[in-house]
Amino acid sequence: MNLMARECAFVMRASRVTLYALTVLAGSGAFAQRVHVQFEKGVDFSRFKTYAWLESKHPADGLWAQRVVAITDGRLTRKGLKRVDPLMSPDLEVRYDSGLKTRTVAEGCDYGCMYAEYLYSEIYGPLWFWPMGSGSWVSEVEKDGSLIVDLVDASNNEMVWRGVATAVLSDKTKNNERKLNKAIRKMFKAYPQTKFRKCKGAV
Repeated sequence: MNLMARECAFVMRASRVTLYALTVLAGSGAFAQRVHVQFEKGVDFSRFKTYAWLESKHPADGLWAQRVVAITDGRLTRKGLKRVDPLMSPDLEVRYDSGLKTRTVAEGCDYGCMYAEYLYSEIYGPLWFWPMGSGSWVSEVEKDGSLIVDLVDASNNEMVWRGVATAVLSDKTKNNERKLNKAIRKMFKAYPQTKFRKCKGAV
């Protein structure tokens, strides 16, 4: 099966999967980070031992692509999974997609002070401006980053787990690195447990 046919099959099958949704972190306000996780409740995640990466359709820029993979590798390792070559018949296939949107925010005073948030478009899309009229206004552009991580059962090509994170990005790389670490950590906090502790006193 060629790559295009494989991608089409994945999309069709993934769309039929009924996933259990869980909001790990739902913040309020424009500056909150949000993480949302979905997974198939009927799947036995304990049978997944190995995984391999699929190529991203929407990779992050530059070193950020490496950071996403490295941090996700660390989380999957903590869950008892081992990364292998795609040719070694992995139990899971992992793929991520990233996105970036811009939002223009204006604030100032015009016939009484007010705050307006009026743009939400793709980064390469057109910018539409609210008619300000007279007065003093200041506008700035904010960037919202999004990350989607999918886990696919390689035996049937069906998606069994998805993590989605969104956050307002900073102008400082270190701050964004912390946000990325936090988002992926919270994603996999909701990964179904595969090991159970024996209760004290149990036979």
